[in-house]
Amino acid sequence: MKFARTTRRITAPVLAALSLALVGGTPVAASPAPVSSSTWTLEDLPQRICAIPDDPRALYFFVVLDGTWTTTITAGYTGMPAGTEVYSPQSTPPGSGDGHVVQILAAFRLHGAPLGHYVPLLQVTDGTTTQSVPVTLDIKSSC
Repeated sequence: MKFARTTRRITAPVLAALSLALVGGTPVAASPAPVSSSTWTLEDLPQRICAIPDDPRALYFFVVLDGTWTTTITAGYTGMPAGTEVYSPQSTPPGSGDGHVVQILAAFRLHGAPLGHYVPLLQVTDGTTTQSVPVTLDIKSSC
């Protein structure tokens, strides 16, 4: 996949310059296409945690990113059960990832959360783009 993105990045400007040369234009006369400074994707990993309602441990799901980002990326959740404390800020500075390295441990703690099967969304944002993936949280009397 990365090869395809790299090929597109290299091929498009070369083809544009060749096209302009064929019709008598020059690359200097062409206005450049806007370039995005951040190109990243939140990896959708199958993640599941089983916990008890008053689990004293800090629990977490992994945030794994593929691509590059030029601003801080922060993580959070939507749809967590009542009685869940999400730690913040949870962030990673500008950088890059290959889709295999954990950039953020999105931590939380349960404080009397009701028993049940929950599928909250793990959500990340760079302030402009927001992406989310489902994660599974089973709260049981014993795991």
